[in-house]
Amino acid sequence: MVEAQRFIDTKAFQLTNYADALVAGIIPPIEVDLYCWDTIEEWSQFKSPTFKVSPTESAFWYLLHQITFWNPKEIRTCPILKSEVDSCIDFLRGDGMYPDFCSGVRP
Repeated sequence: MVEAQRFIDTKAFQLTNYADALVAGIIPPIEVDLYCWDTIEEWSQFKSPTFKVSPTESAFWYLLHQITFWNPKEIRTCPILKSEVDSCIDFLRGDGMYPDFCSGVRP
């Protein structure tokens, strides 16, 4: 569990930067997709922990899903999606409360 939590804590900072840049139109979606697939591949190297998913981990997997499922224009133009993505980014950066809509699960 400690290794998995360390992984999430390390990757959370990177994920928030990628998500921010994607929504702002600074980097292309393919770059984010590659980062996300690399992250999932790295995660697959861990034995699947059986412990409960922490709020940080839940927000992490939720954000990763949102930025790979929706295209950046949809996130930018839909107030609900934009708010969800921003809330996850803020929480993962330590600037906000845990978003109650988060339902992120491990891949």
